[in-house]
Amino acid sequence: MQDRLTATGLLAAWEAGANRQPLDRALAILWAAGAGGDDPADLPLAERDRRLLSVRRHTFGPILPARATCHECGAEMETEIDTRLLVEALPEPGEDDLRPITSRDLAAVADLPADEISAALCARLAPGVEASEALGARIEAEAEAAELRTAITCAECGARWTETLDVAAHVWAGVEHAALVLLTEVAELAARYGWPEPDILALSPARRRAYLTLARSG
Repeated sequence: MQDRLTATGLLAAWEAGANRQPLDRALAILWAAGAGGDDPADLPLAERDRRLLSVRRHTFGPILPARATCHECGAEMETEIDTRLLVEALPEPGEDDLRPITSRDLAAVADLPADEISAALCARLAPGVEASEALGARIEAEAEAAELRTAITCAECGARWTETLDVAAHVWAGVEHAALVLLTEVAELAARYGWPEPDILALSPARRRAYLTLARSG
């Protein structure tokens, strides 16, 4: 498992996910990093997020920047989260007769009316078992267990609350930002030296920065 986006992989992930739904963007990142196995759509959500965090750490470093808005005073806060701690907080696979929810399951029920989702998930995750409120509650609990939550205290007013951390959205934001920066660098070097995109992307980040410095100083 590669768990890292090269310059070419970074642009491939961004291009594949730019006009897609959040679910598809998460899978595009895993596909481009070679971290999704045979089919990333079949990974349990906790494992999908574990691999996304690994890609984030190996591509951009272990620290994940995050922002939050205080619900009491409206203060904007910035914080940094160690992705290694997030990975440790994700649940490990357990022995259960209920199949874990995957991205494919979420995509299958995404367009259903709200009152039909529970029964549809029951049929997918526990085929042959009659849908019931108890089974629906188990599925909901499994889904919540795969979510990451972080406790926040407002530095301005002291308010405390808990936020759900959308791993896929945070990792995608980093990929999108880095891809747009990389495209700008490619355009600048291509215009200055006439090099084709594959040659520029093949440069190490250090050499690319050095050439950019030279191009800008000339």
